Amino acid sequence: MTVKPPWPTGDRCSGAAPARRTHRCCCGCTATPVAPAPPPAADQLAHPVRVLSYDRPGFGASSAHPNRDLLSDAADVQALLADLDIDRVRLLAFSAGAAVAFAVAARLGPEVVSHVGIVSGTTWPTTPPPPLTALRAAAHALRADPAAAVERLGVDAPRLDREVLADASLRAELLGGVTDAVAAGTEGWVQDALLVRSPWPVTPAQVRTPVSWWHGEQDVAVALVAAEAAVSTLPHAVLHHLPEAGHIGWMHERVAIVQALMSA
Repeated sequence: MTVKPPWPTGDRCSGAAPARRTHRCCCGCTATPVAPAPPPAADQLAHPVRVLSYDRPGFGASSAHPNRDLLSDAADVQALLADLDIDRVRLLAFSAGAAVAFAVAARLGPEVVSHVGIVSGTTWPTTPPPPLTALRAAAHALRADPAAAVERLGVDAPRLDREVLADASLRAELLGGVTDAVAAGTEGWVQDALLVRSPWPVTPAQVRTPVSWWHGEQDVAVALVAAEAAVSTLPHAVLHHLPEAGHIGWMHERVAIVQALMSA
């Protein structure tokens, strides 16, 4: 079904929530409901899972939020859970979605967010964000040729990432996500890119929920050493190395990752 609850800010969200029993909320990049990896088939999981995914403001079918920040993102997820009458959830975040997941976990606490799964996650920024002009140029290039952006993921990529791109269905998921993210324009993508590269209003110490983090050993988008540093500062976190994987190689392991998250 499509879920469009009112945002606390008056905006609206587009997402998907297939009817299952245990709740898992996805915070992804670039556009959650269609990429990079929808939930595995139910018969591949030990227990039924209800998956809730949504487009962040300005992405896909979600309206823009001119004053968006990570705290408003957390409030949006809280409103979404309340609208669906969900009182306990696990979070799964990919890449830039990690920033949103940590903000949600810090706001709602372990009483609501029982576990956070991070895959190829971005980390707390240590350098200033790129100039706005550079981000806008990247967004326009992304919208002009989404297929080229997906193709670049394979340049000098490790084995598992190349195998993901060689899989027609997985490649289509990646392309669908990139295309959907900028379908309504580029400002949502630019705003998102700026947010995750600017100082976060949440510290690692505020994330009291247990965290399981999977990261490719050959990730060049977010270096493994950055993930190791982030995990070392989180109160309750475990890092799982993915050999021969870069930023997207984990897609081959998504069933095992979801199973581990749901059983944590």
